[in-house]
Amino acid sequence: MILFLITFLSTILSVYHILSSVKHKNIIYKYNNAQKSITIIIPCYNEAPIIKNTIDGLQNLDYKNFNVIFVNDGSTDETFNILNNELELAKINTNYVKLDNSIKSISKSVKYSHITVIDKYNTGKANSLNKAISLSDSELILTMDGDCVLKSDTLKIMSMTFTDKNVIASGGAIHIMQVFKLQKKPSLLILLQSLDYIKGFYVYKSSLAYNNALAIISGAFGVFKRTVLEEIGCFNSGLGEDIDLTLRIQQYAYQNNKKIIYNDNAICYTECPEKLRDLSAQRIRWQKGFIDSVIKNRKFIFRNLIKSNVCFFIFFDAITINSIAIIALFINLYLISIKLVTNGNLDLLYYILLLLIFNYIYSIIALYKAKKYVSSIKFKNYIFIILIDMLLFRFMYIYFFIYGSISYCLKFRSWNKIKRTNNKYILRKKIQSGGYNG
Repeated sequence: MILFLITFLSTILSVYHILSSVKHKNIIYKYNNAQKSITIIIPCYNEAPIIKNTIDGLQNLDYKNFNVIFVNDGSTDETFNILNNELELAKINTNYVKLDNSIKSISKSVKYSHITVIDKYNTGKANSLNKAISLSDSELILTMDGDCVLKSDTLKIMSMTFTDKNVIASGGAIHIMQVFKLQKKPSLLILLQSLDYIKGFYVYKSSLAYNNALAIISGAFGVFKRTVLEEIGCFNSGLGEDIDLTLRIQQYAYQNNKKIIYNDNAICYTECPEKLRDLSAQRIRWQKGFIDSVIKNRKFIFRNLIKSNVCFFIFFDAITINSIAIIALFINLYLISIKLVTNGNLDLLYYILLLLIFNYIYSIIALYKAKKYVSSIKFKNYIFIILIDMLLFRFMYIYFFIYGSISYCLKFRSWNKIKRTNNKYILRKKIQSGGYNG
């Protein structure tokens, strides 16, 4: 009976997330000449196979009031040489280099006047982001991974988001680049990850946003008010700097009556792992990062379990129910096998089949929502994938959850850089090389 109640509660939460995600509304923007200034910061470590694609993607942005800072964090491959050749860099004289011995040089692009490159010794992603933030005077900071490409209207959407003075941070939806920007047919593993992203962003994250409970603005793509970042001390080094930052911003928002929002019409494309071992390393690191960030921000979370929605959902949904539901799943599967072997009772089996049907509906709703903003999504490509996701891929994520949790407790806390693919992606024709010098 207890197992049934746990599984039932987990299902009810999923229904709640579906209903909340449907109620979630995006910012409806109209073109505004008074665009907010945005600095795009792209930390790079060994991004040689993909960095040219990222540079090309920046030229597709339909926005003018932005600049870009690449931060080469001591790459051991050809990342800096590619940046130098593609951007035609020229070093600039600045006291900033003299005052900070971790920075080798700061260069401006001759080809694109709105692009700057910081070349530095390896000190980690958080430190690289903080160096670039200290050089910016823009109103908004957009952080983006070195393998990411933004949809052309993303900056417009984000700019209009922050016309609400109470908004201090915003995330957007992330899609798999290999599915939408590559001519060859994606593999089963890539499509499974694509479905996972679509469900995560268009149902779960939309629901959390509707309930003012966002715990993560992805490190791959997020926008923040610069003054707020500076006030809370910017990024902290660790396994999950994006989760840690979001929780600290949530604490700031709670104390100052501000808010963090999410727009699933602001699109970013990113590379995903193409090999199972790389996917495993990535997701295990994510789990370690989540635990690390929760521990670092435990005082805020546990002191405000009832007062703050984000604290409530982190503890009861992401931690408690998720953990217990995993245990309940394995026990239910064991009981089903015993029932079938002993007396052929199919009641539990019917119950599991109902759960599978529900999860199918969950995935279809997520795909339907995503297709409104990414028209190239084809439902037929995911029909079989949804089945594989439910019968096989969910168990892989249980493994990632358990292994990541155990390895964190055993202090196995390496970062695990994912190898880039060297794929040749198809991007839109360039809109402009805009930007501003600021």
